[in-house]
Amino acid sequence: MENVGAKMIIDKAQQEWIEFDTANETNSRATVSSKRERLVQHTWEPPKEGVMRINTDAAVLAKMVRTRLGIVARNWRGELVKARGIVGRRRGKAATEESLAIRSALEMAQDVGWTNIEVQSDCKIVVSSINTGNVQNCKLQTILEDIEALKNSFDSCLFSFAPRTANGCSHAMAQFAVKSVRNIEWETSFLTWLADLARKDMGVVTPFCN
Repeated sequence: MENVGAKMIIDKAQQEWIEFDTANETNSRATVSSKRERLVQHTWEPPKEGVMRINTDAAVLAKMVRTRLGIVARNWRGELVKARGIVGRRRGKAATEESLAIRSALEMAQDVGWTNIEVQSDCKIVVSSINTGNVQNCKLQTILEDIEALKNSFDSCLFSFAPRTANGCSHAMAQFAVKSVRNIEWETSFLTWLADLARKDMGVVTPFCN
């Protein structure tokens, strides 16, 4: 009887270990899958055909009383079309500067004559404020009213959030403008580092292999 009891205890322990190990393996796969999904989601993807996507970002240098805006436009084939760095001398706040970058992107698109655009920013608060119209900050409200007025001049104009990993070009453009004393603009011809970064933004995730 004692041997039977001992065998039952061992069998039960083995079964519990198998269940524990299986659960861990499932969780591990789920984590890998989740990471993969997040990585795929966080890469830059081209817009629909006929739409110009403009990514924006802002850099605030509080100690130096400077702001820098980065704007990068790409077409539905993922090709760089226009890039602009805007220099400012003011004690800016992040949300305000991000809003100004979006407004500047619309002004740029209007000047060029694009009619179907999508503007992406990695500032979720500002994008949400534009799409919902829910703004508490009075200064921000004025800029958002300008954005709304500019929006109506396009056949289609959408605003969406893009995480930093999918907004690398405009972030780099803002950082590059930090080193400049005047506005920067490139069209049709771009520096190698920006072209390389544009391709990196569109990076394809390599499937996991067992």
